[in-house]
Amino acid sequence: MMRNFSAAFFRGLIVLLPVVISIQVTIWVFKTMESWLAPGLKAILGGVYFPGMAIILVVLLTAIIGFSSRWPAADFFWGLPGRLLERLPVLKQIYGALKEVMDIMGGKKFEEESVVMVELPGTESSLIGIVTVNKKGNGNTIASELKEDQIAVYLPMSYQVGGYTVIVPKKYTRPLKLTPAEALQLVLSGGVISEKTRGVLKAGEQK
Repeated sequence: MMRNFSAAFFRGLIVLLPVVISIQVTIWVFKTMESWLAPGLKAILGGVYFPGMAIILVVLLTAIIGFSSRWPAADFFWGLPGRLLERLPVLKQIYGALKEVMDIMGGKKFEEESVVMVELPGTESSLIGIVTVNKKGNGNTIASELKEDQIAVYLPMSYQVGGYTVIVPKKYTRPLKLTPAEALQLVLSGGVISEKTRGVLKAGEQK
């Protein structure tokens, strides 16, 4: 009886903890933004201000930055604070690490049309990866270690930011019609995929 209760309790934790933690983190972020911006908004707007206005302002500003960053001039302007942080001791390490994670999550670190299925020799298993180096080169990089028929492929891991870079013969890979961002979302979610992605993978299996 006690064993069944413990198992049920553990399964309940698995369901509840991600929800509770996600909600608490979201509330903390919103409260932090409100506490930072509310005094300034109250001083400027006076009686027009209402609780939650700071959060609405941040959401709108974030969307505006996202839309405008498609233009080179605006992208250069929005990148100025980041370039300043990259010059400051300590902060440059923190900012650099966070930016690296966000760029990887967004697929910016990889070229388009670089998603492949890596077949594991001697098995019927395959892994989704993203080609990071596709030809032999010179210098202190992975490229200098490649053989002529090898490529470097980054294999992301599910439910976490991390993965492995493997060197494999190109013959053990086949291209997938996914963008790097779509491939990362697919693997990081543990295979919870959209109809579009499911169709691409199915078409690749039929080739």
